[in-house]
Amino acid sequence: MFLERSHKLPRRTLWLLTTICLAIIVPFLVWGEVLNNAAGSLIGQAQERRLMVGMALTALLATDILLPVPSSLVSTACGMTLGFVGGTAASFIGMTISVMGGYLIGRCFAAYTAKMIGSDEVVLLKIFQERYGVWLLLIMRPVPVLAEVSVLFSGLSKHPFGRMLLMTAFGNLAVSAAYAAVGVWGGLSDSFIPAFVASVALSGLLMLLMRGASRKVVQASVD
Repeated sequence: MFLERSHKLPRRTLWLLTTICLAIIVPFLVWGEVLNNAAGSLIGQAQERRLMVGMALTALLATDILLPVPSSLVSTACGMTLGFVGGTAASFIGMTISVMGGYLIGRCFAAYTAKMIGSDEVVLLKIFQERYGVWLLLIMRPVPVLAEVSVLFSGLSKHPFGRMLLMTAFGNLAVSAAYAAVGVWGGLSDSFIPAFVASVALSGLLMLLMRGASRKVVQASVD
């Protein structure tokens, strides 16, 4: 029956995807300005209390999976507050904690999701994750909403935790370095577009390099 239905659009999975996106977007619309002002208040104290502010910014990024945190602003502030190396590290740690939390949330709801979308669409989801999930985790790291959705779906489809963490770590490092650099050399008043483009480009480059390396490993094992 799966082969007969596999060509059809997985409607319940699309409804699930839409629900998850709304669950992430709606809090931004409702509480985004409040958290944005809170982040701005923290940044205003950066010169006097660098270590405390740096820890608070890291904590904000760690809750990004649950709260509408302006992650690009916060990651840039990490660079402004702690310098390039310290800001990159702080942003990376916060983003990685958020990723692990998102994956665990997805795993906790995996059984309920399987009942909701049905066994056929669960199989489709797992096949999609096997083929594209690892690379989507990497390339989506700089993209708001889709970064969180890709991690949640990784947990829902029970993707191996180690592979998920490795790929998101590469993406998180690229994103953190790009925004920290803006914080150090550009400042918060500058546009985030160059940093966003740079982080996407770095993530894409890492994806191509890792895909090439994985193909060489597979070819070597065949030979």
